[in-house]
Amino acid sequence: MKKPVLLRSILAAVTVAIFAWSMFPLAQRDMISVLEGLAKNKDKQFEDMVSLARKKTAEKGVFAQVALDEAAAELNVDLAKYVPVKGATVNRDVISFIREKSSGSIRLGLDLNGGAEFMLLLNPKKQEDSEEGRKRTAEIEGNFDRYRDAAVEILRNRLEAQKIYETEISPVGDKYISLKVPTVSKEEKLKLLNLIKMSASLHFRLVHKDNDRFMEQYLQRYLAEGDKFVMPEQYCGYEVMSTLDQSEGKKPVKRYYLVKIRHEMSGKGIIDAGPRLDEFGQRYIYLSFNAQGTREFGKITSENVGRLLAIVLDGKLYSAPQIKQAIMGGDAQITGNFSREEAQNISNALISGSLPLDLDVAGVFDTDPTLGLESVRTGAVACASALVLVMLFMAVYYGVAGIIADIALMVNVVLILGFLSSFGATLTLPGIAGMILTIGMAVDANVLIFERMREELKSNKTLLSAIDAGFSRAFLTILDSNLTTLFVALVLLGLGSGAVKGFAVTLSMGIVSSMFTALFLCRLLFDLMARYGGLKKIKMLRIFPETNFNFLRYKYLTAAFSIALIVISIAVFAVKGRSSLGIDFRGGARITCSYSERVPEAEIAKKLDSSGFRGAKVSYKTSVVDENSRQIEIVLSEEDLDADAGVRERIQGILNGAFPALKLQGGDEIAMGGLIGWEFTKAALTALLISILGMIVYISFRFEFSYGIAAIVALIHDVVIAAGGYVAMSYFGVPAEISLTVIAALMTILGYSINDTIVIFDRIREDIGLSKNKTYNEIINLSVNQTLNRTILTSLTTLISVLFLFIIKDASVRAFAIVMVIGLFFGTYSSVYIASALVSFWHKPFKGEKDAKKAKAKA
Repeated sequence: MKKPVLLRSILAAVTVAIFAWSMFPLAQRDMISVLEGLAKNKDKQFEDMVSLARKKTAEKGVFAQVALDEAAAELNVDLAKYVPVKGATVNRDVISFIREKSSGSIRLGLDLNGGAEFMLLLNPKKQEDSEEGRKRTAEIEGNFDRYRDAAVEILRNRLEAQKIYETEISPVGDKYISLKVPTVSKEEKLKLLNLIKMSASLHFRLVHKDNDRFMEQYLQRYLAEGDKFVMPEQYCGYEVMSTLDQSEGKKPVKRYYLVKIRHEMSGKGIIDAGPRLDEFGQRYIYLSFNAQGTREFGKITSENVGRLLAIVLDGKLYSAPQIKQAIMGGDAQITGNFSREEAQNISNALISGSLPLDLDVAGVFDTDPTLGLESVRTGAVACASALVLVMLFMAVYYGVAGIIADIALMVNVVLILGFLSSFGATLTLPGIAGMILTIGMAVDANVLIFERMREELKSNKTLLSAIDAGFSRAFLTILDSNLTTLFVALVLLGLGSGAVKGFAVTLSMGIVSSMFTALFLCRLLFDLMARYGGLKKIKMLRIFPETNFNFLRYKYLTAAFSIALIVISIAVFAVKGRSSLGIDFRGGARITCSYSERVPEAEIAKKLDSSGFRGAKVSYKTSVVDENSRQIEIVLSEEDLDADAGVRERIQGILNGAFPALKLQGGDEIAMGGLIGWEFTKAALTALLISILGMIVYISFRFEFSYGIAAIVALIHDVVIAAGGYVAMSYFGVPAEISLTVIAALMTILGYSINDTIVIFDRIREDIGLSKNKTYNEIINLSVNQTLNRTILTSLTTLISVLFLFIIKDASVRAFAIVMVIGLFFGTYSSVYIASALVSFWHKPFKGEKDAKKAKAKA
């Protein structure tokens, strides 16, 4: 901040320009207009088709891609005649090409832009015709669910490597997996198809005998020269590979090995693997080979006792254990100083490489957006309205300072969109809801700074001095609160999976951009206006005058109130059991039918809801192979499948009666697994646990241990009550189940609540150093009163943003909004009454506290 204004101005302008440029074209262009621009040799038939498509879009409210598809089919138009697309065989190929050309820079999710669905048939790999082979086949069939779940996680990991997090992967029936991906172009579909069908490549490769000598002589040169490094002649046929040594009790260390390029054996012979402990408590990895694998591995190990054997999966070195002895039996083990995690990771890699299941693509479908056009439009209106209202509030309340904050807020939105575009993130409607929430939370740092500036101006400091002191005194508070939340986001990003990782990407982007705009851009704008713009004074409104509430006076009452709410919340989950979980977790019934004329998804869902099928998900899809094969897909809850064996016929009767033009017929009804499997849940819980431990460590380092415990207790308090309160609404006729969207809201509450708590803790720490002859309780009350304006303003702006979510006519977004309203209230409440009260009970005494207590006692 001490750098010249010109230099900072250039840096800010360049940063904003880069991200602004990367986000264009931001909006998706009208597909019909794009088609008209690309079309050649237009004739009357083409013009008639375009007119009919526009009519369908206007009158029926369907998406342009659906209108084009229907209009072309009704008028028997071959779109490839007007828009030549390489490899196009059906109209849907051309429509996918047009959709890609009309798409914006940001990848839209399945709900906003549709995508592709791959129906995958799982078949056990053919085993050798022997007693061992028959046993293996029986074992696979007896544990088919285990291998199917492993296949789901392999697919999820492969897609995440392509930065595609917002997928839907779920078991369908006994031997199928449904994989839905937000992709539009034919090239992307082909790429993903090859990725899905590819088997993980596992190789056993020898490490050079003189590995240590090579590393001693050439490693530094290799690292410095990179691709330009020329392998010495005596080491030709080898390459340098690295892996992390994660031995227990040690910090992970990157180790390098000189590995033979040509493998000695592939992973085809391995049929099972896993970590175990021997009689001495030493961890090892057991391997199980088929007959051919036994012979091959025995030959390799007998000829290379004492050598290091590298285990390479998909080109990545996992480990290079030493061969202790020849392994000639059908079972084997790899010993080494493995940590539990390392052993499990290697075992998973071995199983993945030798998965005894073949993935056959049974069908590929183009899926339409799961949300109606009206929901998308109202979402855009809600986002714009929330932004305008928050900006108007800031301008009225803080005057010129508020206008500066508004400029920073608009830049913040540009940066987030630029981030999304640059990193290939996927934007869904819940993601838009999260951005609306970001609008409310992004002003928090500005409010902290402005309130500090108010205090400095009150002490008769000049405007420049107040600006400097305001930013300086708020800096550590903003840094602590944002770094704590960023740590959570990074852990979720590193250890989470699927939607959890997608949420972490957006959260990380929002935190980084908010800190940049608040601490750097706002300060730059203030300096420019104060030094060169003639700004001499700043007028600000104030909700409360200087307050002196005794918040801790009611700490026992509020503690009892919170305990009661937590007990009630836990009781709600105990009573409802699995019924508190939604389709995302429990699965349900998947019904597909053919249809004649499309009806908006929202209308069908509303009719099903009124007929007793709560929370039904409705979407349309078309076969890539046969564009005349159009289906409607309805996903119902588990209870609907169990309660009525003829649910498909019943639903067809209800919908055909309500919408005669729909004409549902045929199709099938099949059980569908949840989107959230055990591996996904385990990864999410692990990430959450590490996040909590990390926050305790960080807060303990920045403050003291009791503060860290108090903050975590407040977080758990907020999440349990928010989740329990939401589910309890089902007793009052409101459909309320835990879904992925609700989980996203609960994670957002985590970030919001810890941010609020850290702000108060930071003020307590500051007041301890400034206040004399005060008890700890008096300092806590003083600090809470000093931050009360900021607490109310931040909660108010965030609440304004959340309330606009109710405009969106989508059940998942409304669920997000309901949970957030509950979380906002209790997040603010816990920061004031729970975290602060716990610190008052348990804290390190500070200098002068005993004297203050004695003075109070004498008085």
